[in-house]
Amino acid sequence: MELDTEAARTIELNDGARMPTLGLGTWKSSHLPRTSVQGAVEAAIAAGYRHIDTAYSYCNEVEIGKALRSKMQQCIIRRQDMFIVSKLWCTHHAPDHIPLCLNKSLKDLQLDYLDLYLVHFPVGLKKEGDELFPMKDGEMLTSDIDYLDVWRGMEALQASGKVKSIGVSNFNILQLERLLSLCRVPPAVNQVELHPYLVQTKLIEYCRSKNIALTAYSPFGSPARPPQLLRGDTDPKNLLEDPVIGDIARKHRRSPAQILLRYHVQQGISVIPKSDKPHHILENTKIFDFCLTEENMSALRDLDRGWKACVLDQIKCHPYYPFE
Repeated sequence: MELDTEAARTIELNDGARMPTLGLGTWKSSHLPRTSVQGAVEAAIAAGYRHIDTAYSYCNEVEIGKALRSKMQQCIIRRQDMFIVSKLWCTHHAPDHIPLCLNKSLKDLQLDYLDLYLVHFPVGLKKEGDELFPMKDGEMLTSDIDYLDVWRGMEALQASGKVKSIGVSNFNILQLERLLSLCRVPPAVNQVELHPYLVQTKLIEYCRSKNIALTAYSPFGSPARPPQLLRGDTDPKNLLEDPVIGDIARKHRRSPAQILLRYHVQQGISVIPKSDKPHHILENTKIFDFCLTEENMSALRDLDRGWKACVLDQIKCHPYYPFE
């Protein structure tokens, strides 16, 4: 395995673009003080991150935009050095709403274009003002808009030049197959939850076979979720404390977090850990100068339990719900 090479640090997408393997995730950052989101992105850029992942629904793009603008004004980075990812939210699946969602993200991020724009989830939600999760009588209001029609809108955004690459998030194999059979531009990326408690071998192999890059979100099992989002005895929140991971970390003189990040990078999977603590942000970059053995990788895969941190149980009856 090559160490610390350009190839290890970036992934070539099927449209020729290069995506940095390590990015900063920012989901759940909206419940932090506004300044800490901006501070986390500034700390990440100072630590060498060039890939920042956000979304319309995270409600933090204004702060991320301020961080990017600040670092550009200090001549630390140029726009072309950065790989900025955002996502189309489920309430904006209608053809005329798709560009509105993108334009809001671009305005808040103070950018002219995105490097990668993803369909956040295959299920649409009804547009009720600015509600992210429109509800009525305790039920989430879904729409029946086909994600294939949403994808045509994404293709149009790419043709406009406002997004360089387009992809999806939370799509399963059947949904990808259907999309690939009818699309003009194949998705460059599928961003999904991946970690040793949720290995998803079939999905990884399928995406590889179709030259769709994978990005792993919640690589630590999303331990910082608010209590109401935790899932009882089948929740991966304690992944960092797993004794198998701890044992491998001790052998390599690394932290459990570094082992979990290396696990993805070594498979050619991009990974977007979230942290607002500068020492963790820096520690998470130090994953390109060591290798896990095949025995280590096998031990990590053997932890698979099918445990997901991120589900939308309220819409699991929808025909486009992607999780089993």
